[in-house]
Amino acid sequence: MITLLMAVLVNALLMSLALVVGVGIRARSGLQAWQFMLLGQAAGFTLLIAATLVLPRLLATLGVTALSASASAMVLTACRFLSLPVPRRWLVAVPLLLGVAHFAALPDQVLATGVANLTIGAQVLWGSWLLLQGAAGVRWRWLCGVAAAANGVMTLARAVLVLGWPAVYPNFITPHPLNLTSLLLLNASLVLGTMGFLLAHRDAAEQALVRLASLDTLTGLLNRREWMGRAGRALGSGAGTADPGAVLLMLDLDHFKRVNDEHGHPVGDEVLRLTGETLRTVLRASDLVGRYGGEEFCVLLRQCEPAAFERLDARLHEALAGRCREVLGFDVNFSAGAVRVQAGETLAAAIARADDQLYRAKHAGRARTCCADGVL
Repeated sequence: MITLLMAVLVNALLMSLALVVGVGIRARSGLQAWQFMLLGQAAGFTLLIAATLVLPRLLATLGVTALSASASAMVLTACRFLSLPVPRRWLVAVPLLLGVAHFAALPDQVLATGVANLTIGAQVLWGSWLLLQGAAGVRWRWLCGVAAAANGVMTLARAVLVLGWPAVYPNFITPHPLNLTSLLLLNASLVLGTMGFLLAHRDAAEQALVRLASLDTLTGLLNRREWMGRAGRALGSGAGTADPGAVLLMLDLDHFKRVNDEHGHPVGDEVLRLTGETLRTVLRASDLVGRYGGEEFCVLLRQCEPAAFERLDARLHEALAGRCREVLGFDVNFSAGAVRVQAGETLAAAIARADDQLYRAKHAGRARTCCADGVL
């Protein structure tokens, strides 16, 4: 048994080191939380082994507390990778309360061991439930969730055995079949969990690259290439308009060069960011909005009736001016051109027509939207 316990300890330490060397650990990341889990396992079993030689009550309590903290770190890992709210109070309170309860109950070896295994088993199953709930076809969630579930079930089984039949299960270092199976499963779950969360880290990195390639970093809107691709697909690439009610809106911020000259480029960047924020807030989720270039933005409005477009245009002008006034202390407005996309029209042709309307708006005094026939 000591050999298996040492194997768990060495396994946890080596995997923790491998994570640091192989992928690095970013603060407050899911992998950082998993590393805490691995280190908690190593510390817990080190203390439990030491408790068989010296200061049994103190070291055993510290060991149990470390293992419970390790289980909390596993729940934290799941929350971070799944972008779930982190129940910080519970994650901290449970190990501390278990440590107090274990120290108080330790003169009764059976009760102390049973309570410790029940608590830690429940924590591990909590993490497993978070991972498996709605996992669908996500491989890493199944891998981590099933490994945690097997470990949690074995821990609860140990609690049931020690509380119900203490003579059959004297202590954790006895070479009992349940102890042997539990430690073998724990070793396997540490490896499988590390593999699974590495897959999750890879998937998150790939998604971040996709976002980086498709979004404008300053405004958070689609960049020009991505917007052109999506808008082209939405319109059937000119082979016949897929959305006969679509309106294309091209807008340009008024006097943006003056903002940069008078207030500085950081303020200009803030104006662009606020414009992106306003467009995302006012427009519908089904509308496509992107930064076309510089201070120019493009919007494809799906199924936009004349009355609805008139209300939307007024809200956009009012919202942008109000948001900039609130944050920066001065109003910002825009000029825009709008066209209703015709059946069979290419995206490039619709953009050219919208640009003509935008040109009209600028030369008519700015701070307005000029529309081609059919928009209103």
